[in-house]
Amino acid sequence: MSEGENFGFESGLGAAADDRDLEWSSLPGGTREVPNARVRAVTIAARDRLAARLAEVAVAGAFSAQRTAPADDLRLEVRGVGALRLPVPEAQAEQLYLVGRPAQFGRGEQTLLDRSVRDTQEVPLSRVKIDKRRWARTLDPLLDQLRGDLGLPPSCDLSPELHSMLVYGRGQFFVSHQDSEKDDVMVGSLVVTLPSSHRGGALVVEHAGKSVTYRPPKGGLSFVAFYSDCRHQVQPVTSGYRIVLTYNLLVHGDTATPAAGEALAQPAGELASLIGEHLATRVTKHYGSGDADPPGRLVYLLDHEYTERGLSWARLKGSDARRAALLRAAAERADCEVALALADVHETWSAFEPDKPWYGRRGYRGWGWDDDDPDEEEPDPDEYELDELVDWSIQLDCWIDEPGSPAEKISLAIADFEVCQTTRSEDLVPYASEYEGYMGNYGNTLDRWYRRAAVVLWPRQRAFVVRAEASPRWALDALAARLRSGDAAGAQADAAALAPFWDAVATGEHQRGLFAKALTVAHGLDEPVTATTLLAPFRVEMLTSRHAVALTRLVKRYGERWSEDLLQTWSGRVGQDRLAWLASLPRLCEALQALGSAGTSSARLLVAGSWRWLSEEIERRRALGPPSARNQALGKLGPPLASVLEAISVIGAADLCEEAAAFADGGGDELIPCLLSALRAATKLPPARRTASGLSAIANDCAARLTARLAHTARAGDDWSIKMPGGCACELCKTLGDFLRDPAQRSFEWPLREDSRRHVHSRIDMAELPVSHQTRRSGRPYTLVLIKTDALFERERQARGRDQADAAWLDKAWIASGSSAVRSRGGGSSRG
Repeated sequence: MSEGENFGFESGLGAAADDRDLEWSSLPGGTREVPNARVRAVTIAARDRLAARLAEVAVAGAFSAQRTAPADDLRLEVRGVGALRLPVPEAQAEQLYLVGRPAQFGRGEQTLLDRSVRDTQEVPLSRVKIDKRRWARTLDPLLDQLRGDLGLPPSCDLSPELHSMLVYGRGQFFVSHQDSEKDDVMVGSLVVTLPSSHRGGALVVEHAGKSVTYRPPKGGLSFVAFYSDCRHQVQPVTSGYRIVLTYNLLVHGDTATPAAGEALAQPAGELASLIGEHLATRVTKHYGSGDADPPGRLVYLLDHEYTERGLSWARLKGSDARRAALLRAAAERADCEVALALADVHETWSAFEPDKPWYGRRGYRGWGWDDDDPDEEEPDPDEYELDELVDWSIQLDCWIDEPGSPAEKISLAIADFEVCQTTRSEDLVPYASEYEGYMGNYGNTLDRWYRRAAVVLWPRQRAFVVRAEASPRWALDALAARLRSGDAAGAQADAAALAPFWDAVATGEHQRGLFAKALTVAHGLDEPVTATTLLAPFRVEMLTSRHAVALTRLVKRYGERWSEDLLQTWSGRVGQDRLAWLASLPRLCEALQALGSAGTSSARLLVAGSWRWLSEEIERRRALGPPSARNQALGKLGPPLASVLEAISVIGAADLCEEAAAFADGGGDELIPCLLSALRAATKLPPARRTASGLSAIANDCAARLTARLAHTARAGDDWSIKMPGGCACELCKTLGDFLRDPAQRSFEWPLREDSRRHVHSRIDMAELPVSHQTRRSGRPYTLVLIKTDALFERERQARGRDQADAAWLDKAWIASGSSAVRSRGGGSSRG
């Protein structure tokens, strides 16, 4: 292979290649290689070659390290025990154990006590006194050595912060766990084991699929340092007492500063060339034909885990620091911008429970057989056998561009062709795992989530687009700054560049914080198409009286037709808070109307759109089947209806008022629950607004309808007639209707096939008719037995009582005294 050619391999497509006999091995970036097989060469992606090159420049450091020293300089006293002798005699160790208390541990925001997780005694630090000046003679030189062992450069140093004193007795332990960062500059932990007579209690530290076991030497002090994202455990003590001091390791200085005399030019130049190649190569589509555009960025996943508070260019760990420094230097050469980010990685693997054949694994139901034993303990998520990577996603949550600047919240989904890594996520420990057993057509999958740091690069000329996709808020601030500086053309060009992704990134929980900014920027752009693009992702529910001025300015600038189209777009994006927002519509209309004709025009557009949506929603809920559900749903629409009608009165839209009155009048008795609910919500309106909104007319109409219902003759005690609900005109329903309407017939035995019985059942249940229906399972076909129940009379009694109460309330709250047509006279309610 000549220099400059970069080939990987994939299995040949000919019949001679037998994939069953191939053993696969992974290159660092994820590209596969098949040794000893008939293969054909394929080009390895530049990003994978970059990851492989970065694997070669790792610093000579480890994720953990151990040093030893004599105990001469450690002078330690514990109140209640006295000055410790080293090695610690068993009698004094037992005293230490007794003055301690069960140690707790942190899980998220909680502090827990669980001896099945952590079983050890913690000596309160208020009891512990150390001669720090003398102790520094040993500790400071050891820390400098451990700094180098961990791969940190001489440009930084480590300082210790005493965290705890622990005593492990026989059988005590601490399961595998990860330390939380107690300080922004905390980079790791230090465990100092005091010499004592004990067995067991080894400290095991793990990272990236590697594990190191540390046992203290006899007679001296053991110092074990490890990075804070390393998982570690203390194995059970088998005899005696294990006594340790634990420290938080704080880093000072820049961990990414290269050592004196270290040359970055050559590797940085090579990396810059690979970055340029990656950003210039069109992406091959997985499906379909042709190529897409080149990738917009490169994301390199670092090896260690960081929290948002601990993320810093100056506090990177081990090889991460050197690789990040090289990528920064390479980005400068490639004319790219660079940021340090936190990535949330989600992987879905096909996986199986350990030590079980495929047909005996939990939840397998392939042939109707379930081997799931409810009493069997679930395996630990780390014990499942990974098979194949099914799917994965990466989301960047925050990033830092310049050293020393704070982390900025972002939300950016990363495509697979933008990512490379030296260490695969599967070699790291996930922060969460979830197994799904086999469910017939899916399952036997293990979902794993990781938090990793990443270096993100993008071409300088695409800086606005990349940053805007990551942070819509930043994009709007940048556009506003351009407009303030007088660069309207530049702002228009940048805003137009948002079109491919703006709708996706400007939606979500952060929308409300963007809305006011977007209104201001859209006005300043003075370009209707781009302004529409900028505002389209938002919803009408975000409008409040605070936005009245901004909305009116938009109407003045772009015209009523443009505004109507925009409001229709917003109205089409219905959120869960649409009904609640309608309560604010009258106040919004008042604020708009105070701003002149443009404001009044905006208010009318809003009210017309709101009435159109609400009337459609009322019709939709009228179509609900069971009457009880329909009445309840319509009742909830009463307060929003009152608000819309009040808004109509605010803007004086007589045509909309007439339309609403006709809608209410044409709804018949079915709309009474909604109309009464609206009237109850509007009782505090002044008389003039009651009339202008049409609510007074609605009150009179409801009063007349209730009067008519109360005037019906009471049902006779032997009248079993029931009104047949509409909706179906089939022969079965005609027969059912004949039975229901018959005032003398109370029961009906009806031989029917199963599908016919099912139809009759559904008609009775959906209409909530007071008719029992049971099947007598004898003969063929079975017989459906229908019986009208006494609930017919009880329901009508309750309905009449409600009508009387509603009529009395209407008379008092809405109808002028002495002029009411509503009177609680005798008679029963309407039938049905």
